[in-house]
Amino acid sequence: MKLLPHICYLLIATLTTNAQTIAFKENSKWGIKDPSVIIVPAVYDTAFNFDATGQLCLACFRIKTATANKFMRVLATSYACNYLDKKNKRLVIRNGKDTCSVFSLGKNTLSEYQGDGPYFVANVKGSEHLLTKDFKQLTSRGYHYIAPSGVAGFYITREMAESEILFTGLINAKEEIVVPYQYSSISINPLDSIIIACSAGVRPNADDDLYDYSGKKTGSYSRHIEMATKNFVIHKLYEPKEHYVLFNKNTLEEKILYADEVRPSLNDSLLVRIKHSWYEYDLKTNNRKPKQS
Repeated sequence: MKLLPHICYLLIATLTTNAQTIAFKENSKWGIKDPSVIIVPAVYDTAFNFDATGQLCLACFRIKTATANKFMRVLATSYACNYLDKKNKRLVIRNGKDTCSVFSLGKNTLSEYQGDGPYFVANVKGSEHLLTKDFKQLTSRGYHYIAPSGVAGFYITREMAESEILFTGLINAKEEIVVPYQYSSISINPLDSIIIACSAGVRPNADDDLYDYSGKKTGSYSRHIEMATKNFVIHKLYEPKEHYVLFNKNTLEEKILYADEVRPSLNDSLLVRIKHSWYEYDLKTNNRKPKQS
């Protein structure tokens, strides 16, 4: 079974991803069984085992196509794949007015479905669709990039502008734009329902912005926003030494925090990592205590 170089290691890993199923070879073809009952017949050139949740696998046919130039004719190998569930049912995606059940095998295809999360991404003609692992299609149109945001009902997406710059935005479950495609990255603090949109790298000298879940802009700041809470904005600066600036939106006061990493916590608190230790940091009192395990 000859594979593209970047897939070889992932195939070895996927053979043991799900302890209850194994990939097997029969008459030079590959299938999957559980452990003696055949789930996917051995008719494929390549078969990748079920994901960590045991819900879907990937099986592919090898395709050789000829490419020619003025000097020689070259045969190129690619793979046409089917996503299959435990009943050997094939995934069918609706893409506009068309449907698609055959997917190409790219360098990220395996990692995008093999994890233990409830979602995966399928690529159709260069556009990404987000689905649940029980084959529920969450997006009706394709995106240059799409991923769960970490908050139910919101998806981070990217689109290519005419200038060939890749912009990031946020859509809701109805595929309505919540945050416009103007940013390099978007993150969410779900504890305070705050969306953080960063402009660095795509709009020189533009502000970083804060939004609420309705898509209303609630603040703009010239410095990079690493995180935000209900009453504080946490900026990350790199000069003269990497540090954080804690800005109180109510009193307009600022304080400097030296730390290696910060994460949101409840009630205007942060989880702060200093070297190898984590602390609970109270933004209002500036007191910290070791994080309880």
